Amino acid sequence: MKKLILVFAFITLSTTVFSQVTIRPGVRAGANISNFTNTEHDSKTDLYIGAFAAIKLADFYTLQPEINYSRQGAKSKFSSHKYEINYVGITLANKFSPFKEIGLNFILGPSINIKVSDNFNDYYDDLEGFDFLLFGGLGYEFPFGLGIEARYNIGLIDIFGGNVNAEYEEDTNIDNLILNKVFQIGATYKFDF
Repeated sequence: MKKLILVFAFITLSTTVFSQVTIRPGVRAGANISNFTNTEHDSKTDLYIGAFAAIKLADFYTLQPEINYSRQGAKSKFSSHKYEINYVGITLANKFSPFKEIGLNFILGPSINIKVSDNFNDYYDDLEGFDFLLFGGLGYEFPFGLGIEARYNIGLIDIFGGNVNAEYEEDTNIDNLILNKVFQIGATYKFDF
């Protein structure tokens, strides 16, 4: 009898919790202001676009898996050349909304970016094919699905593979690594089907 009561309580609780879960697909787009750490390059402005599924698990928490295309890089300080690295990324955004009355949220999480192209072949042999990054930011969502957000992304993998390639002969001190750093500002839209 006790087992039956426990099973009934578990089913009731599960039904209550999962009946309030909502999933809304959406799109995001905006501007990247990117550069590399430990270089004398200037920032480069470009774009990012993506799609996501906002999975609202609680009033204060939304898990948001994303797929994004991001154009990053830097501008040479001494010429008109722009260094470009283009990535497709899989992101796991965690959105916390501590104030139910307003649409403000805090965003943080990890992302893995796969390099799809670059223009470094005239200057360097090969760039690392992926980047793992962490990000944090702020967002605001209006009740009708539109949102605005700002994020700061910092890469953890040297663009030349210095901290992941065992054959790399230079010191892998953080002051020697060339990492992606990107400030993103843009808009989101969640569909309500």
